[in-house]
Amino acid sequence: MMTSVNKILKMIDQIAPFETADSWDNVGLLIGNENQVVNRILIALDLTEEVLKEAIEEGFDLIVTHHPIIFSPLRKITTGDRIGRILIEAIQNEIAIIAAHTNLDKVFSNGINRYLADSLELEQLQILIPEGTDLKYGHGIVGSLGSIMSFDEFIAKVKNVFQIDHVKVSNSSNNKVVRKVVISSGASSDFITHAISTQADVFITSDLKYHECQNVIGTNLTLIDVGHYESESVYLVHFKALIDGRISDKNYDVFTKVSEMEYPLIKHL
Repeated sequence: MMTSVNKILKMIDQIAPFETADSWDNVGLLIGNENQVVNRILIALDLTEEVLKEAIEEGFDLIVTHHPIIFSPLRKITTGDRIGRILIEAIQNEIAIIAAHTNLDKVFSNGINRYLADSLELEQLQILIPEGTDLKYGHGIVGSLGSIMSFDEFIAKVKNVFQIDHVKVSNSSNNKVVRKVVISSGASSDFITHAISTQADVFITSDLKYHECQNVIGTNLTLIDVGHYESESVYLVHFKALIDGRISDKNYDVFTKVSEMEYPLIKHL
């Protein structure tokens, strides 16, 4: 059975309602005709030149990204601008673009942070900064390990979950142990104070700056920066599975794939 952009949009809304996204965010259908037939969906963190080329060469008619390609207000769309070139090429090739950003960050049941918490085998999960009274949405997750781990053991676990060889750490000690953990994917330095208030042992996030790290001096909280791309890219396979499940339930004839052309912008050499 065939489906459309609008029906896929509704499926994603069931996974992580677009209305829960932060007010500054830009989510939903960013490019395209909602009535367009969808046969192939490419899932990616960002709409880059490489991802778009992959979509064009392999005949995808819809790209679902986490980060919105259109974020700041656009005054013009021309080939003289990188974003303009990507948008024009997507439109010329009739490829629709959907973004699911902070709505995926904030949904407790299906979101990125819940996936990471489950991957780290955390228990007694709670939202770090809940929104509303039903405790279904909010930023970050707090949880506890089943038993106390040494810091080195926990770092090894983190590297395995995020599929990385290196992390950046602030305010650690040789005898550090870990039981209580806070996670917030992406750039979440704004939540350091909230993490401290939970009396957690570690806060896993990304894009931490020097002066932001000073905020934990004198506290028990250790900051672990796993990298922005790394904190979110591991979720994409799970996101695909969530979409696939709904496609199967509706008996739609749609192929989905996680992009094979994405890579971290920042590399450790």
